[in-house]
Amino acid sequence: MKKLLTIAMVVLLFAACGKDKFQTKPSLKIKSISGNIVPVNSAIRFTLEFTDKEGDVYDSIFIRKIRLNKRVVTTLRDSFGFAIPEFPNAIKGEIDLTLDFQSALSALNPPNIIGSNPPQKEPDSLLFKFYVQDKKKNKSDTVTTEMIQILR
Repeated sequence: MKKLLTIAMVVLLFAACGKDKFQTKPSLKIKSISGNIVPVNSAIRFTLEFTDKEGDVYDSIFIRKIRLNKRVVTTLRDSFGFAIPEFPNAIKGEIDLTLDFQSALSALNPPNIIGSNPPQKEPDSLLFKFYVQDKKKNKSDTVTTEMIQILR
């Protein structure tokens, strides 16, 4: 009985170690960001790392901007997606995403900073959220940046 239990434990150990570490649902993580303060008329670059068991992460990447500013104003397009190029059979890879200044902005008409002389516009304080979708429409987990300021 003891020998049978030992053999069963060894078989379970090998079965557990043999499982794939990648999942059908893509996984996404933020590898780097070009900075947390974006100067006027500058772009911001994100490098995201993905894994996917089937290697078919080449449908879309979705972005959502969350404005953290206390004063609520009308915002520009805060959710959008892009088609991403094909990564043939890549179970792991990187996506470099550059948003130009206009795409990074959130407030349509930001208020002035209280007490600024001459008047200066309040920066957009944002969180960026990302997820990818593979060819079979499996959605990855959503990853979120730290706060990023887009200067005006």
